[in-house]
Amino acid sequence: MANHCYNYASLKGSKEMLDLFESRLVEATKENGHLWYETFFQALGKEKEEGDVYNFFGTKWFDVLHIRESDTALILQGSSAWGPPLGFYIDLSSVYQLSITSQYDEPGCDFGGWFEVTNGSITLDRSVSYDEYMWETDNDYAIEKFINDISEGYYDTVDQITNHYYWDKLSTTDKNLAIDTFNEYKS
Repeated sequence: MANHCYNYASLKGSKEMLDLFESRLVEATKENGHLWYETFFQALGKEKEEGDVYNFFGTKWFDVLHIRESDTALILQGSSAWGPPLGFYIDLSSVYQLSITSQYDEPGCDFGGWFEVTNGSITLDRSVSYDEYMWETDNDYAIEKFINDISEGYYDTVDQITNHYYWDKLSTTDKNLAIDTFNEYKS
């Protein structure tokens, strides 16, 4: 079972609000180095509520690294448990009046996506299969990985290859390379 969802989020807001959030985040992650049940609330400056942390924040923990890009911009990146911290982003955006743009992916659970929220209102929430996410974010890498997976024997038949999400999107050259790679592996 997969466990780590990779997250990247760009936060934009006022210097005062980002300063306040950053100081709370540093304090909240000081002991364990990541956000978990109580420390999510601490980073938000909110009283702890009883309930399932996954239902509140979309994840059980967030091993978050923050990078201050400027007075009005901050990056959050890191792994979270099983899913992205979308609920946390919603609260974060609402509490600190931020615009947040994020991407996330989890190959083991087969998803990736994009999420945007401004002042607590969701403006984009799109999740797709991991293959589709990879194709849309970096199709050159997706093709390279597909061919590499073929060469390592992840496919037992040509039908599995030609039924893959990428197949209809490949150029004739890449399709020929895929089949040749499969035939090489099988021989």
